[in-house]
Amino acid sequence: MSSFTIPQEISMIISSDPVNGATNISSDGSSFEVQLQDGLKIPKDALNVSIAVEEANIWWVVPNINPGVNDKIYITGPNNLDVITNFVLTIPQGLYDLTGLNQAILRELENQQAKISPDPLITLSADEATQRVEIRFNYNTVSIDFSPTDTPREILGFNGQVYGPFANVPQTLPAPNVAQFNQVNYFLIHSDLTNKGIRFNNNYSQTIAQVLIDVPPGSQIVSKPFNPAKISATELTGTNRTNLRFWLTDDKDRRVNTNSEYWSARVVIKYLLPYVVGRSS
Repeated sequence: MSSFTIPQEISMIISSDPVNGATNISSDGSSFEVQLQDGLKIPKDALNVSIAVEEANIWWVVPNINPGVNDKIYITGPNNLDVITNFVLTIPQGLYDLTGLNQAILRELENQQAKISPDPLITLSADEATQRVEIRFNYNTVSIDFSPTDTPREILGFNGQVYGPFANVPQTLPAPNVAQFNQVNYFLIHSDLTNKGIRFNNNYSQTIAQVLIDVPPGSQIVSKPFNPAKISATELTGTNRTNLRFWLTDDKDRRVNTNSEYWSARVVIKYLLPYVVGRSS
């Protein structure tokens, strides 16, 4: 009598798009469920059951400016008639770099009839060497208030206080802290296919893949790792799953806002199936 094992593999593409069958999609688009009509069946004698995410597609559009969180800019300065005015700017939700945020601020100032000639009230620029934002105050009556908590002060690297006005202008003020436009360092895909998943330092949160951000904002990440992580999933042995849940977080394990974009992944489950061959006498 002899025995051997035969490798078995189950591949599935999961997608948060309801057109493709996703259900119970969260309002931020980060989590969804998949109903399997024929079930996911792993034999009870299966050995070395493992899960791997061999490909993932995620749009890099997670906003760093969010309504009611950090979308307000409070600026005092002259309007187009040189009357000192308190401007409250609302920045639309989105994923901004410094150039994009500066353009949004200038656009909102112009729309509210702030003085823009010969210069706008303020201008944002980057000090690449120190990774800090600089604010250029162009008039001696201009100030910016970062005291309210709904300002993007953390992203810009400024403290919760009023800056300006300055007697001598133009005046360029560097932020006291490093800018934090990059609120997400990488994505983590999670699933209830496993009870533990990839260890994150000393914690487990059912993580089945790490997806690096290697594209500009507004682009789609196509992750095809050369050596995808293999997660032991012995708890699937002998089960017949008809409902699967997946969710997407950032590197701090916070659910992300996918900004109405769908994400997907190709998940592969592998195991060994033992066979015994009898020898007749």
